[in-house]
Order: sequence, then structure tokens, then C-alpha cells
Amino acid sequence: MDMIIDKKQLKTVQQIDGTGIQTPHKGELNTIGDFVKELMPRIPDGDIRRVVEQEMGGSIDEIDFGETLTMSFEYFPGVRIHVVYFEPDDGEGDDMAADADVKFFFSGDNVTMVSSEDLASFADLTMDYLQDLVLGNHSPVPEAPSDLLQRAILQRIEPFSFLKRQDLPALAAFLGGKLSATNLEWQITKSYFPGITITLRHDGKQLSFDFSGANVDRINSHAKDELAIFMINHCLRFIGTTYTALQMPAIVNQAFSFSHLRGKS
Repeated sequence: MDMIIDKKQLKTVQQIDGTGIQTPHKGELNTIGDFVKELMPRIPDGDIRRVVEQEMGGSIDEIDFGETLTMSFEYFPGVRIHVVYFEPDDGEGDDMAADADVKFFFSGDNVTMVSSEDLASFADLTMDYLQDLVLGNHSPVPEAPSDLLQRAILQRIEPFSFLKRQDLPALAAFLGGKLSATNLEWQITKSYFPGITITLRHDGKQLSFDFSGANVDRINSHAKDELAIFMINHCLRFIGTTYTALQMPAIVNQAFSFSHLRGKS
């Protein structure tokens, strides 16, 4: 049974950005929407629910905007995206003709702290993954970290020195992952999608990632890197909101939305 979502819980990217009508990522979402409008008619009606729910771990919901369907995905606890699709209407009967349309909404207790850049990128890679699953595409796991991921780790490693061991269980819960730790290192494993597991390791000095699972070759390599970077960014949000008395490097604020930063000032 489809879940009916309370419209009052929904946020637009403009609200999360805190920029009113204009936002730098509205155009990006429009481009993703155009991609979705081209993709959806190519997916058989009986396949979309199976792919979204079983292969992607999402849900088909109802917002009651008169949409054809709403695809919902939760990336972290309290961070959800809703892709609302309206199929074209040829105007038969008393209805006016209407083109296909796609709208993006966000919900959850923690969603307003996430940067709109990350939210738009989540939407992009998720719809790319939907296409990869439908087309049966495969992408092998790289043997070594990409330059993109290595640069992202170097830019974001410093704030991890602020983490206290007693706060690691709370960090794992914030990420929606599972913690394991020894005297030498700790690691958190997380699955954004079924069959794709990302393991973040920290040995006190360095961060590293592993990708595993039965479906790890179903998502493209760039998306794997992005999911790892999103995990780091959410760690930075935990660090920034947990250790408020400390002076944080600029990279921590960059992980937050403009509206969250404005609320702190």
C-alpha cells in the first residue's frame, strides 16, 4: 500500500537553500527532471515499483498533487528525497492537455541541514542508478581510489580529529550505519541501496573506503565516489553540530545548507 505523505513535511530546494525564488541548484534539478521525463516512459509499468522498492530500497508514495507516482528514498535517517512524476496528459475529456513534469521535494528532521548541492547530487545519481538497473548496466569496482575521492578525503580529513570515541555510536546512528571498533581503528558500514555496502575506515590518521555487496557493480564508479563523499560530508555535519565549542575548519560549514548556517548566526 502506498504511503500518503503530509505535504506540510515537504521542503523545496529553495527553502533548504534559504534563498527564496533563486537558488543555484534549481537549474540542476530541472535538468535531472528532464532526464526523468525521458526515462519514465521507457520503463514498463509493472517494473517501476519492483525496481524502486526491491532493487533500490525506496518506496512508491502518494503526495496527492495529482501525480502519476512519487518515488521516495532515504539516504540518512531524517534525510529523504521525493521524486514526483506527472505523466503527459493528452487532454481527453474535459481536461486540458499537459506535458510531462517532474518535481523534487525533501523531508525529514535532518534534511534542512544538508547542503542543496548534496541533495541535488543525490537526486542525480539516484535517477542514474534507476536507469542503470532498468538497462542492466554494470560498472566494475575500481582497484584504487579515484583522484576525486582522494582529493575529497584530503580536504575533509582534519575535522575527524575532533571525534571522541564515546561519540562514535551516535555518529553511526546519525549516518544510519553500523559501527565496529578496535584499539587501532574504527569503521562504519552503510548501505544506501540494497546490495551496495560502503565501509568508512579511520585509523586515527587516515580515512579510507571499501565498496562491496552483490550489486556493487550495478552502479557507476562516479556514483560510488559520490556516495562515499556524501558519507564524509554527513560525518562533518555530525562533528559540526556535536562539538559546537570548537573552532571548525571552513570545510565543515560547506557541508551545511545556507538555511542551517543562517539559523546559527
